[in-house]
Amino acid sequence: MAADATRRKLFKGAASYFPLIAQIVPRALQHRYSFVSDEWFRDAWNTGKLSVAERNHIIVLDVLEKSHLAAVSALIRIERWADAVCIMHDTANFPGFASAMRGLIENGGDSIDGLLNIASSLAENRKDLSRALAGEMKADLIGCAAIERPLDHYVHARWTGKERHPVLTAKANVDYVRQIEASLPGAVSLYHRLCAIVHPSNASIDWLFDLDEEGDRRMKLAANDAGKIGALCDEFPEVADVTLQMTCNSALLILHVLHKFRLHPKIPELRKLDWSQVRAGREIERLLRS
Repeated sequence: MAADATRRKLFKGAASYFPLIAQIVPRALQHRYSFVSDEWFRDAWNTGKLSVAERNHIIVLDVLEKSHLAAVSALIRIERWADAVCIMHDTANFPGFASAMRGLIENGGDSIDGLLNIASSLAENRKDLSRALAGEMKADLIGCAAIERPLDHYVHARWTGKERHPVLTAKANVDYVRQIEASLPGAVSLYHRLCAIVHPSNASIDWLFDLDEEGDRRMKLAANDAGKIGALCDEFPEVADVTLQMTCNSALLILHVLHKFRLHPKIPELRKLDWSQVRAGREIERLLRS
């Protein structure tokens, strides 16, 4: 685990999420997920083995389970990447720091891409989802595609080569990073620089050189990693902070709404959060009161 002082230095106000994650994740991990295979579900529905109420129950249960899984995994992943950033900072390992920061941004963008609108969709459709979960929707087929698609992409997307699927094919990494760029201009520029440092390119060795007194380039075995890390942080002071905040808010709002369905472990720490300063949080609170 990274030092608290380093977390506060690099993540600023967002460092308050770390103790919250430490409390929430152990509670959430007590849950055991219940899924049925797509093949079984299609066969059971096509052969008339499922009533409309049973079909609706299975679909909603699947959506709520995936929502919980996605939210919890997002919190775990972002914490691990954030700790990697802090550890590489404290050990003054510049390429390691660049790699960890790149991972943090990519991971954050991926989580935001998949989860950003899930909480609001769950809150907006809460009454119908609750009826279906209880087996009370016996005539109409419930539609959850708008919630399922981003969740399935988050959970299942991978590189598929030439065979591209609109949901199951992973996007280009920079497309995920653009989710952060929307709130923090310069995130994509930083991401490309980090990639250049990490990949076999001229930037991956340029950091080893300094100019001597004659203006010539000299390679130094003990390169000024700490100084280069500090300069990068000074140039992009908010990227780690904003990435952590956006990722955690997307996940925490999902867990907050899921409380209404009484399916997953209770997380009392969520009651202490004030969403009045978060636009999405304010909208979700309004939807839950309606």
